[in-house]
Amino acid sequence: MENEIEITRNKAQELIVQLMYSFLILEETNVPINFVEAIEDACKLPYEDCDLYLKEVLIKSLKNQKKITDYISKFLINWNFSRLNTTIQAILITSVTEYFIPDLDTEKAVIINNAVKFSKKFGDGGEKDYKFVNAILDKSLNGKGTSLLLD
Repeated sequence: MENEIEITRNKAQELIVQLMYSFLILEETNVPINFVEAIEDACKLPYEDCDLYLKEVLIKSLKNQKKITDYISKFLINWNFSRLNTTIQAILITSVTEYFIPDLDTEKAVIINNAVKFSKKFGDGGEKDYKFVNAILDKSLNGKGTSLLLD
């Protein structure tokens, strides 16, 4: 791994949201996802040299996507997950995934703060997007390992 380029956790989280967004779009349009190629393109490195944290969160997000969206849906009052903006879907899926990966031990406040930052940066709904993301994550991130077990 001599060629591995260290990326910051914040940059990795941003790439995770962007990649998850693209995976959701590809899934919606029935285009196959080439996971390895997408990671390499985003990191501009061979897959084996890409950030392990980034790969782990994305793999778990995709592998557990149905379980995660069902979990988040319990906290959506008068909303259907599939009707949410794709950007918001990507932010919620990756945030919940990161929270419930036991080895990462990321604090709830940090995850919510990053999700709000990404909804402001990538969302198109203005203030309502980040307030919505904040409220949903505040309700759903309520106890590591007790509410959602990821494969």
